[in-house]
Amino acid sequence: MTDAAMPGPPAEAEGAAFPLVVRLLASLLVGGILAYGWSAARELLGTSWTASAVTCVAGALAMVLWCLYWIWASRTRVDATGIRQSWLWDKQVRWDEVTQARIVAVAGLDWLVAPRLLVRARGRGGLLVFHAADRGMLLRAFDRRAA
Repeated sequence: MTDAAMPGPPAEAEGAAFPLVVRLLASLLVGGILAYGWSAARELLGTSWTASAVTCVAGALAMVLWCLYWIWASRTRVDATGIRQSWLWDKQVRWDEVTQARIVAVAGLDWLVAPRLLVRARGRGGLLVFHAADRGMLLRAFDRRAA
């Protein structure tokens, strides 16, 4: 019996939230920013910095590195209870809360633009956006859920 034909709740599907190309491009961008900062370090160290300026630059660098970490670590998971994505703050919604769901993807560019699942949930304002590097993972999970 195939997994898709098994009765009961859908099997779990989990994968990276962002495609490898996106993660590599983000890393190259951050690496370029760090390299430029390193090349300008002598000139920057020669100026007088206030404590608030140092704090602002250090905070911005920490935020950029933290976001880069989560671009690499973020995972999207679809299971019998709902969908969730780890990120700077985790997002999740239970199936019984979902009132609308739509997969948005740029045809032919899934390798660059992460497919997104837009979900409107009962009792929550606005949309929840879940990214998945593999649109097929989302489609398979929804096929199982609909069956």
